[in-house]
Amino acid sequence: MKSAYLSQWEIQQMAEAALTSYEFSCCWKRAFEEAAEFAADELGVKATRAQAATAIRIAQTGWEGIRQSVQSVVFELQAGEQND
Repeated sequence: MKSAYLSQWEIQQMAEAALTSYEFSCCWKRAFEEAAEFAADELGVKATRAQAATAIRIAQTGWEGIRQSVQSVVFELQAGEQND
């Protein structure tokens, strides 16, 4: 299998696969492997290390956003309970 140019959309798809993997495994190394496997299985190309690493960075950014939004909801709930 050959490496190929991947579009922004394809790397985003790899990032979504990596994020899903991270949600279950809590391991970014496994998520990296999952991103590469996604490229091979779904896109039919061998992702380069740079492409997989870019997908992981996007996934990590998404994870941080999820983490912060959950933290915000918890703080809002706690503040609402104190006002009651």
